[in-house]
Amino acid sequence: MTGIPWRRLALAILIVALSALPVFLVGATFLQLEGEIELTTTGLGVATALFFLTASIASPSLGRVVERIGWRVAIRVNSVSSALILVAIARFATSAASLSILLVAGGAVYGLANPAANKALAELVEPDRRGLMFGLKHAGIPSSTLLAGLAVPTIALTVGWRFAFALGALLLPIIWVLLSLDTDEPIDLTSFKGPCRSATPMTTLQIAALATAAGLATWAAVSLSTFLVTAAVDATLSEAGAGLLLFVGSLASISARVVAGVITDRKRSRGFVGLAVLMGTGSLVFGVLSGSSGSWFVGLVLLAFSTGWGWPGLMTYTVVNANIETPAASSAITQAGVFLGAGIGPLVLGWLIANVSQAASWATVSVALGIASVVTLAVARTTRVYPRGAGHDL
Repeated sequence: MTGIPWRRLALAILIVALSALPVFLVGATFLQLEGEIELTTTGLGVATALFFLTASIASPSLGRVVERIGWRVAIRVNSVSSALILVAIARFATSAASLSILLVAGGAVYGLANPAANKALAELVEPDRRGLMFGLKHAGIPSSTLLAGLAVPTIALTVGWRFAFALGALLLPIIWVLLSLDTDEPIDLTSFKGPCRSATPMTTLQIAALATAAGLATWAAVSLSTFLVTAAVDATLSEAGAGLLLFVGSLASISARVVAGVITDRKRSRGFVGLAVLMGTGSLVFGVLSGSSGSWFVGLVLLAFSTGWGWPGLMTYTVVNANIETPAASSAITQAGVFLGAGIGPLVLGWLIANVSQAASWATVSVALGIASVVTLAVARTTRVYPRGAGHDL
């Protein structure tokens, strides 16, 4: 197959967006939830943590399940379950406890989405387009925050937050239509293996090290998606303006992932340098975010979205490019790291915001991104290009 598999790509993006929508809608509509179901900042952190920790536990085993049952069955199960979770939150979330229980169920479902989407794309994506394709695929999660941010001024503040959750379930029929129209056959990936593109398969230990880096870097995503609205209001923005900033920031993150993928393809890189640069730059941005307000705050937040949350596509590309025979199982390990970081992050950052300051939270994220950048480069030094000595080192 030649060209870009747009229909398959749209399917991958939408399944991830639908699965992630419950937790990001909770963050975006927090101020409404706070008033109606008495959800506190700490409660928000706990609920978000439960979602991602559950996904982290489920992801590795679900990745192996996807390899066994196929990505089509996995997407069918995931899409229906995710839509039901959204409707259940809209109908039955009457307290912080009931919301948390539903988010735990949503987290278990979410652990299936990324391995299925990665496997669906891996069987159609030519090596010279992998960076772009996985950059576009990972637009799915910021698309969730984009939709969540847009839902604040257009739906949550007009007809109510419950309606916003119910509307999210409308992605289900779109996904099923795309799935029924997809009849593409897998390409012969062996015919594309070249010395400047392929890498020797990474070991479980190496992938686990990347998962650690991903977990630390995910704290930036947690900070931006879960606590941004309240931080923006504290930085002199209106509630509607804060929702709009979340929307525009998500667009910036999407753009950064695509651009990073294009550059990786053109450089025929294995992705490590791109990962380290984005994480390292994000560390610097979060380091100067403390104390900013007004337009300065807005500009830094947009830059934080572009760097601190612009790396996930490259992470998946790096793993799948090296382990193309087991894309679901291998990428599920780094995805588990992402989920673990997203689970621990809300607890730590929520506690810091409530007991120390927002500035302490930004500083913690800065340090986490810095460590992630160093770990990524360290892993790069232990892997090699295939065959040895060919292509780019990083």
